[in-house]
Amino acid sequence: MSAAMKQVVLAAYARGNPQASDFRIEEVPVPRPGAREILLRTLYLAVDPLLRFSVDETTLTGASRMELGTVMVGPAVSEVVASNHPDYAPGDVVEGRSGWQEYCVLAPDRSDYRGPPRKLDPALAPVSTALGTLGGPGQTAYEGIVKVGRVQAGETVVISAAGGAVGSIAGQIVKVLGGRAVGIAGGAAKCAALLELGFDAVADYKAPDFAAQLAAALPQGAEVYLDNVGGDVTMAVLPHLKRNARMPMCGFIAYYGVGMEGPGPDRLPGFYRQIMNKALEIKGFAGIFAGQKGLEDIAGWMKAGQIRFAESFVEGIEAAPEAFSSVFSGHDHVGKLLVRVAAEA
Repeated sequence: MSAAMKQVVLAAYARGNPQASDFRIEEVPVPRPGAREILLRTLYLAVDPLLRFSVDETTLTGASRMELGTVMVGPAVSEVVASNHPDYAPGDVVEGRSGWQEYCVLAPDRSDYRGPPRKLDPALAPVSTALGTLGGPGQTAYEGIVKVGRVQAGETVVISAAGGAVGSIAGQIVKVLGGRAVGIAGGAAKCAALLELGFDAVADYKAPDFAAQLAAALPQGAEVYLDNVGGDVTMAVLPHLKRNARMPMCGFIAYYGVGMEGPGPDRLPGFYRQIMNKALEIKGFAGIFAGQKGLEDIAGWMKAGQIRFAESFVEGIEAAPEAFSSVFSGHDHVGKLLVRVAAEA
């Protein structure tokens, strides 16, 4: 084990979309675990969009705002390299909010709201999936499609940000349930990847004929809209929703960095009109609190070959700031975007 490690700290609050320059790479000594603590070696980091709520200059909802100069928060998959806790042994692989650093000391007895680090079974699936398909994104997709969306066989479900970690899983769950999955993604490469994952139709929101593509993909409309985006994409989908359609809402990335009042124009009156005229059922939810049932079902579907996990990787902890920035500026990665910090043992 080296005497020093690298960590990523927040150097400046984001003004608009986060930039790599908002972060700083520091070299510090590798910490030592104390009583009932464990030392973790980070294998994979997740650059989740929701982390933005911690670093925006404008304080919004979500995770508590970070202090400048502190290690960037976020979930990671790590290997236990030393343990003074009876529940963990060297060689165990765990998932927890250990932040953007090569090594981390955690005290399982003083864990955060998500509980102590979750032990992973490498025989079940690649451990990286604990940050995607078998992690928070998988739980969110399950909650949105199964619980909130209540998707039934034969129904059409349209999914925004379908090329992302949540959307790519959600579309596959729709297919497992016997529904028709229509994905909205940015760029021809992402749309092609969704068709390979089993989506029935796609629409490229970056294309000049997006509206026509969406209309062609939804000739009979849709019963469910899983909304990850808001903004122009949602406004384009609304006319295609059937009466009594359900709209699970788990994200609004089009409005990240925007306070209570956006730059305009005010489209809320038209939105309200659609809600009333079509008797839409809209519900926001936080899928990461959905419990283990969804992950167990997804694991079973993966074992049966009904769901594939889509992952993309960048290499080295130094790549984390740029990878996080790319989540908001557009990239070609499909599925969960991860930073591979170290090789698995």
